[in-house]
Amino acid sequence: MKYIITIIFSLVLAFPVYASEAGGTFSTGVSTGVPEVVLIEAPTASPAPNSYTSAKSITLTGGEGTQSIQYTTNSGTITCSSGTTYNTPIAVTTSTTIQAISCYSDGFASDAVNFAYIISSSGGGGGNSGGGGGGGTSYGGGITPAPNNADFNGDGKVDIIDLATLSTNWGSTTATHSTGDANGDGNVDITDLSILSTQWTG
Repeated sequence: MKYIITIIFSLVLAFPVYASEAGGTFSTGVSTGVPEVVLIEAPTASPAPNSYTSAKSITLTGGEGTQSIQYTTNSGTITCSSGTTYNTPIAVTTSTTIQAISCYSDGFASDAVNFAYIISSSGGGGGNSGGGGGGGTSYGGGITPAPNNADFNGDGKVDIIDLATLSTNWGSTTATHSTGDANGDGNVDITDLSILSTQWTG
C-alpha cells in the first residue's frame, strides 16, 4: 500500500492542483491554458496550534496573491468583510481559538480555518509525586505533541483529499495540521507522507 500511495503522490506532484481565478474551481493538468491562475490557500499560523505553558505571539501567513487576512477570536463565521484585518502578530495570553480566512481579488476567498491554542501554567509539581515518564516526542517550548494524524480535513478518512493537501503544501516549514503536517513538527515532508500511507483508508 505504501508503494501505491507513493506513486499516487508522485502523480499529484507532477499534475499540480490549481484554482482558477476566473471560475474558482479546481482542475488538474500540466498546462491549463489559463493566463491568470491563482492557487487559493487558507492562511497558516506560526507557531503551530498546540498546548503551551506561556503566552505566544501568533503570525498568520497567506498564500501567494493573498490581498488580506481576516481573523476573529470570537465565535461565529469569518468572512472577508467581517472580523479584524491582520496586520501584526496576535498576542495570545489565554486559551484562544483564532479563526482566519485568506481574501483574494475578485471576491475569492479560502475556507476559514481554526487555530486552537491552549495556554496553561507550567505549575511547580509538588510533594512526593514520582517523576513522570517522558514518552513521546518533545518539540520544545512547552509544546505537547499531537498524535500522528494524516486526516487533515477531519472527515474521518485518509484519502485523496488529504493527499492533495499534503502535496499542495509539500516543502512548507511553517505548516499546521490542516495544511499537511501530520506529525506536528511544522514541516510537510516524507515523514508526513509515510504517516499518510500507513493510515490510508481510500
